[in-house]
Amino acid sequence: MAKTKRKILFTSHTANFHKFNRPLMRMWRGKLEEPYADLNIGNWEVDYACANEEKVYDADRVFTVDFARSPFRIDKHIKAYRQLKRILRSNHYDVVHTHTPVGSIITRMATKSFRKKNGLKVIYTCHGFHFYDGAAKINWLLYYRAEKIMSKYTDLLITINREDFKRADENFPCPVKMIDGVGIDTTKFNTKLNKTDKLKLKKEIGLEKDDFAIVYVAEFIDRKNHQMLFESVAGILCENSKIKLVLLGMGVLEEKIKKLAEDLGIANQVLFLGYRHDVYNVLQCCNLCVSTSKSEGLGLGVLEAALCGCSILISDNRGHRDIVDDNKKYLFKLGDNSELEKKIRDAIKNLEKYRLEFPERYSLRSSLTEMKDIYEEFLK
Repeated sequence: MAKTKRKILFTSHTANFHKFNRPLMRMWRGKLEEPYADLNIGNWEVDYACANEEKVYDADRVFTVDFARSPFRIDKHIKAYRQLKRILRSNHYDVVHTHTPVGSIITRMATKSFRKKNGLKVIYTCHGFHFYDGAAKINWLLYYRAEKIMSKYTDLLITINREDFKRADENFPCPVKMIDGVGIDTTKFNTKLNKTDKLKLKKEIGLEKDDFAIVYVAEFIDRKNHQMLFESVAGILCENSKIKLVLLGMGVLEEKIKKLAEDLGIANQVLFLGYRHDVYNVLQCCNLCVSTSKSEGLGLGVLEAALCGCSILISDNRGHRDIVDDNKKYLFKLGDNSELEKKIRDAIKNLEKYRLEFPERYSLRSSLTEMKDIYEEFLK
């Protein structure tokens, strides 16, 4: 007689976030392929609950829950809570693994009675607390208090940077572990563009053969702080027409940022490429990655750029510091435009100085190995 499958439910407020969970979902289902097949757990049924605004892959079933990102949408939170309770009541899960701040709060509220009555275990992976050194007071008032309360209903909290781990470990009552990010599939970078293909792609995106390309992969939102980058590179771009700024991403502030480029007189040297499926190839056409983000749980775009051979300059925040092990050479102070401009000028002349060898601890194999060990210990 076949062994009955156990069940795990993943939750996140947005379906888009499931891309970070897909390797874990395949691991539970026993569907990881080479070169990761040896890390399969297998024989688990895997479901996913989210706003379901786009297709979710690698789940047995997907449930629509009307999560809201804003903490102030009480009406939607109540609805999402009730929807989750119905899902939990009908499916008898062994484990719930939740992600994203507001979605995880609603999830843990909904799982409270099931933990007590049914032995359900709850894991929460925090991809960057909204409260951190230098965060706004409102973030501390709202999110710190909420996370501390909800940690009482969490069987395991996982963080992805040292600052978050230290704060949670010292202040929250639940067990806390740290992993090195969500893992980058380095096999995607095994094929490098040859010279002909690189020149062809450069031309397609608006770069000349001998242009020096500064790249930033980020949503156009306030946290990503494009304004600091623009103000810091404006003088450099105006002096040298062979230097270009390449931006990948979309977001609510895109038109505002385009207007800023015009106001600074650099619009002709800023390439807005939008959302692309060939980010790895575009990165191979660039020289220097600069991230001016105000806060990062980790900094996935920076790691991908390093893996593609770009040199890097990054703002001094918790996630970025972890990537470079606090090496000040790569870091610049938020708000200090003159420091960033000086470092960019130096990088243009001394590109190798800012080259970062990709830290293997951030690879998908390393991440999956860490998570498998955590899961197996957790389920003992």
